[in-house]
Amino acid sequence: MEDLFNNKEKDFNSLCNDVKNCLLCSRMADSQRILSRASGPLSSKIMFVAEAPGRLGADQFSIPLHGDKTGHNFEELLKFTHLDRSEVFITNAVLCNPRDSEGNNSTPVKQEIINCSKFLKNQIELVSPEIIVSLGATALYALSLIEPHNFSLKKDVRTINDWYGRKLIPLYHPGQRAMLHRSFANQRSDYQFVHDWYKKLSSNKIVQKRAPSLIKEDVLAIVSYILSKQKLTYFALHKLFYLIEYNSFINYGHRLTNAYIIRQKDGPYCTDLHISRLKSNIEGLQTQFLSKTSFVIYKIGDTLFDSFDNITHSLSDETITIIDFVLNKYGNKSNASLKKSVYFTRPMRNILYYESNHNINLYNTPIQFVDEFTLAQ
Repeated sequence: MEDLFNNKEKDFNSLCNDVKNCLLCSRMADSQRILSRASGPLSSKIMFVAEAPGRLGADQFSIPLHGDKTGHNFEELLKFTHLDRSEVFITNAVLCNPRDSEGNNSTPVKQEIINCSKFLKNQIELVSPEIIVSLGATALYALSLIEPHNFSLKKDVRTINDWYGRKLIPLYHPGQRAMLHRSFANQRSDYQFVHDWYKKLSSNKIVQKRAPSLIKEDVLAIVSYILSKQKLTYFALHKLFYLIEYNSFINYGHRLTNAYIIRQKDGPYCTDLHISRLKSNIEGLQTQFLSKTSFVIYKIGDTLFDSFDNITHSLSDETITIIDFVLNKYGNKSNASLKKSVYFTRPMRNILYYESNHNINLYNTPIQFVDEFTLAQ
């Protein structure tokens, strides 16, 4: 199972490189290619396919359906039905922003959709979702290039259909223009339909003992090393992990892992470090509640690794140096001081700057340590 997980990661990275190097569409040759880990987890059971990245949203943030009014509508619809953005995969029929001669958003033409259809097919086969939700007529047409269908938006909206070995639910696009044809209230019901069918499909499956959700080996090694050093709050674990990644990027120009880290109310949160996943992967992990919302975690006995020597052996000297530096500098800080420390880092300052200047919140925004995300500049 671990090999399958790692192969999927490698295949996705290769696909992202292919997308980045694509020059098939001349008017989008200089556009951002919006496909990265910010699209969502590769194990997601729901995939949303929209039309194309927006000029004021994805094309600036490198995050699909995020940062503009359309992204805000989409995230509000997800929130209404309690679908967590960090658990769904989001992409577009066309992965670059098409613009007209005046620089405004434009609808992708047929050939541009055809050019990008191979990338869409690769994403579907790689992620292998149980449900695909098409958002708008362009996305629905793009899917027909992968496997022909006769579905139409007007006739088949909010219905569940068999397609390409999966379930397909056609919905309207969450953009403002589409709201003229499908009100926000109706779209809320549409997303509730998606949520209800997802629950229904899950409950109809044969109940089996689920295998533990794997944590990436490099992430697990770092966390195990941290917990072998000290007892700390669950809040602090997320902040320290972020600071380790940040310091690696600052000092060596690269991150240590591909862990998915998002901006939440109290700062960086790593989805790989969900407490249930930690308990499934680290033997002897214990929790001790300090209050209803705060608890400390620590380990007793061995982890999945045979001994402490094996843990350190699996980590490079470079990695251990960064971890020790962060633990020595921040490991004994209070939660409040840690929060202040992470908010002073460049990626978080950029997010706060953009939130303040555009009067929006960027909760659940993936934190990417790349030049394109330096919004404050």
